[in-house]
Amino acid sequence: MGYPRNRYFKEGQEGVFHCVSRCVRRAFLCGYDAVTRRDYSHRKKLLIDRLRFLSTIFAIEVCNYAVMENHYHLIVRICLDICSAWSDREVAIRWLTLFPRRKGRDDGAMAPREEDINAIILCPELVEKLRKRLCSLSWFMGRLNEYLARIANKEDEVKGRFWEGRFKCQELLDESAIASCMIYVDLNPIRAGVAATPEESNFTGIQERILSWQRETSDSAFWLCPIASGAKRRGILQMTEAQYFDLVDRSGRLVYPGKPGVIDAGLAPILQRIGVDPEAWINTISEFGTKFHVAAGTLANMRRFAARIGRRWIKGLSAARAAFT
Repeated sequence: MGYPRNRYFKEGQEGVFHCVSRCVRRAFLCGYDAVTRRDYSHRKKLLIDRLRFLSTIFAIEVCNYAVMENHYHLIVRICLDICSAWSDREVAIRWLTLFPRRKGRDDGAMAPREEDINAIILCPELVEKLRKRLCSLSWFMGRLNEYLARIANKEDEVKGRFWEGRFKCQELLDESAIASCMIYVDLNPIRAGVAATPEESNFTGIQERILSWQRETSDSAFWLCPIASGAKRRGILQMTEAQYFDLVDRSGRLVYPGKPGVIDAGLAPILQRIGVDPEAWINTISEFGTKFHVAAGTLANMRRFAARIGRRWIKGLSAARAAFT
């Protein structure tokens, strides 16, 4: 039995979350559909471009993603401190950029006009309402899913749902859960047999990070949340990019068919530093989506989360006990 989302997730709550959305009937509406023999792969880039745009509007950082043929994974961090630091004017400009009042001849959005900006600023209640929306995970996911659904339905000349209901959401309670979920997401194409290596895994965060690292792009110019903290931006994990790439690669080797399921001795120091049991690592990263439900983390954090939502037990406690020290 599922939990009502308002029992375990409150708007205005800061944290890191793993979100999943699936196409209706799990049809390959974002890839090659063998039934209709139509290729919808271009929608993957549309989804990523929209993610990049929304990350410049909302106080929500995109930490990782993987866009598959019939679903996508997304890891985001809600940053309430960033949102609260915005001026009223910045809130108004961001909102009007998201919902432009005017469009140009090429149907592109035009810059907000001063009178529209001032109309919002002069209403403090509206400013605070919009400020809350700009750090809302539901509003973020709504503007992402609705955007692609409208384009896809127009292309297919149909009406109705494109996504299966609301998105699935898991709260990642600590760095152990974040690290394992990050790698679970990055290895999705490899487990599905559509890619052989992380650098060949198209439409994933790991591939984009590798390409950016090869181009020596600075953290400030890179749109994804950095792995390690820098002078200007807070990272998502306590390790360098190189260490993370190595961790993904070593973990990927462990889940390949025909490979021995033994943790490489070189992997242990990194895992031990973030509080993960190396013996349970392969099961955790290969079955993260089924082992945990509404939250993931160490056993202590999972128990605190259960108490917070008024439950004595939630799915994932035994997995947390086995996987995380």
